[in-house]
Amino acid sequence: MLLQLNPLITPNVGLIFWTALIFILLVVVLGKFVWPSITKALSDRERSIEEALKAAEAARMAKADLENEIEKIRQEGRVEREQMMKETRQVAAKMEEDARENATKEYNRILEDAKREIDSQKNNAMADVRKQVATLSLQIAERLVKEQLGSESAQKQLVETYLNDIKVN
Repeated sequence: MLLQLNPLITPNVGLIFWTALIFILLVVVLGKFVWPSITKALSDRERSIEEALKAAEAARMAKADLENEIEKIRQEGRVEREQMMKETRQVAAKMEEDARENATKEYNRILEDAKREIDSQKNNAMADVRKQVATLSLQIAERLVKEQLGSESAQKQLVETYLNDIKVN
């Protein structure tokens, strides 16, 4: 009933023909002019999204590589720092040992020099004492000889005593 009341809604052959013709023309025009632009835009958009995803994946991989490289460099830095610290400790220990060795050598040299100096001074002092003792002994002997050998019998007795001492020894 509703179809019979309104002539615009009621399908007739002319209306169906023109509607179909307009639809087909619209599809042809859209297919010829608009559809390639839409498909090109969609494929460009799809390609740009794929490229962006690939770029993001490449960036993620590059970031991971850089992080690995940074960690490797840090590890190498730690190893190098530890090696330098070890070498520094070894050099310091060697320098300390050399300093101790040099100090010990210097101490021993100074000690030997002091001993030689003491021995030299001791020998000089002993030589001086011997000279003084010899001088004093000669002076004492001279006085004693003058006093005791004043007579000829005392001289003979002294000579005989010395000769007996020489024979005994």
